[in-house]
Amino acid sequence: MVCNKGKHVNPFFYHLLSRWLIPGKCIEVPLHFAMDYEKCTICEMVLSFQNQGDLACARHHFSFLEREILLGVKSPYHATKILEMKGLNLDEKTTMIQERLATFVDRFPKMFDYDLFEEMQQFLITSKEEFKAIRRTKELSRIIFTLYFFRKQLEKETTVAPQHRHLRLKFRPMLLHTSFGLKEILSIYVGLNFLKGHELFEERHFLSSLSHVMPGVQSIPSSYYVSEADDAIQTFYIEVEKDTQYSFTEEEVTKLKTHLGKEILSRVEQLVPPVFMPRNEEEVMRNIVLLASQLRYLRDIPQMIISFDEQTDSELCFTVILVRLIGPDSVPIKELFRGGALEKNLSIERIKMVGRLRRKHPKEATVMRVCLPAEKFLREDFSVDLLSARIQLVSEIEQALGEVRDYNGGMISKQAENYQLLKKVLGKEAEKHALLLQNFFHSIYPAVFSTTLDPIQLKTLFSMLLEAMESPEMTRLQSKKGKGGLFIMIKVHDFSLRQKIFSQIEHLNLPSNELCSVHMQIFDAFYLGFLHLHQSPQKQEELMDAVSSLTFAANPSYL
Repeated sequence: MVCNKGKHVNPFFYHLLSRWLIPGKCIEVPLHFAMDYEKCTICEMVLSFQNQGDLACARHHFSFLEREILLGVKSPYHATKILEMKGLNLDEKTTMIQERLATFVDRFPKMFDYDLFEEMQQFLITSKEEFKAIRRTKELSRIIFTLYFFRKQLEKETTVAPQHRHLRLKFRPMLLHTSFGLKEILSIYVGLNFLKGHELFEERHFLSSLSHVMPGVQSIPSSYYVSEADDAIQTFYIEVEKDTQYSFTEEEVTKLKTHLGKEILSRVEQLVPPVFMPRNEEEVMRNIVLLASQLRYLRDIPQMIISFDEQTDSELCFTVILVRLIGPDSVPIKELFRGGALEKNLSIERIKMVGRLRRKHPKEATVMRVCLPAEKFLREDFSVDLLSARIQLVSEIEQALGEVRDYNGGMISKQAENYQLLKKVLGKEAEKHALLLQNFFHSIYPAVFSTTLDPIQLKTLFSMLLEAMESPEMTRLQSKKGKGGLFIMIKVHDFSLRQKIFSQIEHLNLPSNELCSVHMQIFDAFYLGFLHLHQSPQKQEELMDAVSSLTFAANPSYL
């Protein structure tokens, strides 16, 4: 064969003739010769056949292969297509991927360097065989150079702004070749940087983000691939489909592009080392005595103190101290929990009598250890919701024992009640921003305001927070006056400015029962919310002057 010069010609010519001149049978090649001469490539192959039947079959099929050879030598694109349609083993795919990436390095030297081949090597070694087998070389090459490009861009961005979270996202509809035919799916490329040494983002975090934006989306088995080239930067690839098996529409892809990034950033998990803190037995005895002193009348209900013990990789462990009055018909504590929700999770460490009421009614103290499954209390950002775990623990103890006084949980109960009222007032907004609302509510300071403030007032402050988050401005000041007082929401990116605002407010010496504050960090911005409960216009003006004098220099917007 003599044709126009091309790097792809010789391997294409060799593979096509040696493997497909007789379909399903590899032909022995005792001699293979190729050279480039001026603008031409010259190839020669000597083929050896075992019998006359093979030779006749080869002559018959050559007329069909001849057309494909003439088409493939004219274009690397057509050559790759033809070989992929014929079927390639993994070694041949690897060779073609390497040739394709070499072309990218030659054509785009500013975008790609030779360390692209390190990315290729890691991908080919760590990705699963079944993943590579049903995907074309073009698709495999795209995964490699896209993740490589993401990593290079993130390295540049983190060098300029190392304290900021950076994210790269790319969506691409794709046809997947399966044993049942072609299936249209969505391929997603993701790159992000870590800000701390104990951060984690895995497939489960991504799927949680995805399902929050678009329920009913699931990953293609074995399609998740993560590049581990850098500990501070993570890039990964995944393919997803809808559970209805229908293709993704343009509107759905646009929705993912708009909302998925924020969900990903909110779900980077913070790994916390386990805390070793042996239980203080002296404190346990002190709490037993305290609870026993609360039982003064025969009608008094059992008294209980709950304290958090430890967190393991699968459980949340609590110590429960319960003191109750024992009557003639009292059921043993072990029998009360038998058959209940806590039976398998509870272990009674000791039971003892700690005195008598009126010298004849025994007071019984029980120390229990309860371990609840941690996965039931994971929030959207994969942090553990200890408050919800404690509330459920109290509920299950009351189901077993009846009415119990939660001695150290009175304020928690009031907070939970007010939080439910706030969710009711917000309606659908509460479901849409569930994690944000929970963080907002529990950042209220002083904490007593979370139990006493009107949910309407909290709704106003939360709505101002949402408005500030949607604003593209780096620094922003909002204020509203209402019957509840003066509402202020400030958005800043400069940590030092945040500190100055707090210092300025402290100099006003406002009573703690007049000023409620909310402080939150969301991604790279700080949000400072204030509710001044005093109705005096003069005091409200002083507070506004204090915060606006600092934020005005940063070019805020006033609403």
